[in-house]
Amino acid sequence: MTDRIAEILFTATGILLAPVLVLLMLLSAAAIWMVGGLLGEALDRRRGRVEWKDLLAHLKEENGPSSNREPLPTDIPARFREVVRLAGRSPVGARKALDDLELTLDRRLSVLSFATRVGPMLGLIGTLLPLGPALRGLASDDLAALAGDLEIAFTSTVFGLLVGGAAYAAGIVRRNWYDQDVADLEFVLDAVAPPTHDKATSTSGDVARESAHA
Repeated sequence: MTDRIAEILFTATGILLAPVLVLLMLLSAAAIWMVGGLLGEALDRRRGRVEWKDLLAHLKEENGPSSNREPLPTDIPARFREVVRLAGRSPVGARKALDDLELTLDRRLSVLSFATRVGPMLGLIGTLLPLGPALRGLASDDLAALAGDLEIAFTSTVFGLLVGGAAYAAGIVRRNWYDQDVADLEFVLDAVAPPTHDKATSTSGDVARESAHA
């Protein structure tokens, strides 16, 4: 009975090997695409970087009310334009646009986090599955089958680790980028359009003081 169950499980592992290798191949192609996308994003981030830094420096030095400030420049990175466009017109809309941008960035990072974990996992599965047939080939002195199974195992390990490493490195770089972007946008919103609750608090204080004097 035990031998029959073991044989069924051994057959199942043989069936699983092909899908695992296909998934690993697709994930490897996705890793190459992710690296290319990272390089493309790095080049895209260079556009408008000088104007954006100048805007941040200008807002850091400026202390006057938002109504007296000069219009915000339009020649800034495209990923910031929606939030900046709404900053001086609708603080609530700008906050919503910033929240939507953060969700978009989180989704991009979640894809990299998924690849970081699943890549090595598939590599390990692809390593272990051929070992059963390899051991049988060793027992039957079938060195050709043994060599082929070991080749699959080693290749799966290498590609799984490469996928995980590439996704991990891309995730670190993008997380640093996105954290800086969100911090910059929050600073711009606070500088151009102060939070509404601060205005409401000051208005309530003024009303209370007028009532006290009356």
